Amino acid sequence: MEFIEKIIFQLLGGNDIESKLLRCQNYTANSIMNWKKQTNLNWLEVIKHLKGIEIFDATRIRQIINELVSTNQELFNREHLFITSFGSEGKSGGKIAYEFRHTKLVKESKFINAWELSKLPENSTVIFVEDLIGTGSQSTEYILEKLNLLLNPSSEPYLLTICATQEGINKVCDETNFKVLNGLLLDETNYQHYSDNSKYFKAKTKKKLIEINNRLKKEGRKDYDKGLLVTFYYSPPNNSMPILWKNKFPYKIKNEEKIWQALLPREY
Repeated sequence: MEFIEKIIFQLLGGNDIESKLLRCQNYTANSIMNWKKQTNLNWLEVIKHLKGIEIFDATRIRQIINELVSTNQELFNREHLFITSFGSEGKSGGKIAYEFRHTKLVKESKFINAWELSKLPENSTVIFVEDLIGTGSQSTEYILEKLNLLLNPSSEPYLLTICATQEGINKVCDETNFKVLNGLLLDETNYQHYSDNSKYFKAKTKKKLIEINNRLKKEGRKDYDKGLLVTFYYSPPNNSMPILWKNKFPYKIKNEEKIWQALLPREY
């Protein structure tokens, strides 16, 4: 049976999918078969799901940054302009800051550490860089509870993100003093696959996916899942479907205790 499954996978373009996923640092080679067994999806549904995964590798991230800088030249040419990562040290904002630095689009002296924020000149422009704004809740909380305590009131803050939902952008702009620079809009039609506006999956498959993903959520915990199939080369965001990234998560099916093994385990 397993041999037949492998043949089906190969006939449906398995080699191309395997090569695609190997661009992700957290993907274990040849793990798709075991991941599929946990779902109640057939091979056509699984292939559709895997083909729908959108990967932001270093090249794509740098291309988006390049476009944002090119279309906002006046902003990036300001004298007192500074760039720093958004969020805690070592998290996703730091990865994007790393890629930004290596584009060489902005002078190295413009990049600063978070602890330098309070020492910036009056009327500085500060651009915080992040990979994704999903619901906007985490970004807004971090701004209100952390960054506003560090920023000089005269500073003009921006949040530059590689991609974002409109909901997330609106929340940040409406509830904070930050402006958003976004590379790719994750609209409902093309990216938010639980939405009625998304036609990527058939209704029957969409229902299955919602049921599977709901098993991997703790009651009472904030739910950031937007039905995305998005990952960055270093880790998926928690706005993507949990079946992609929620590793070693205990769940029940027909009263049987199981442990979910993620396809792309989330690092943080």
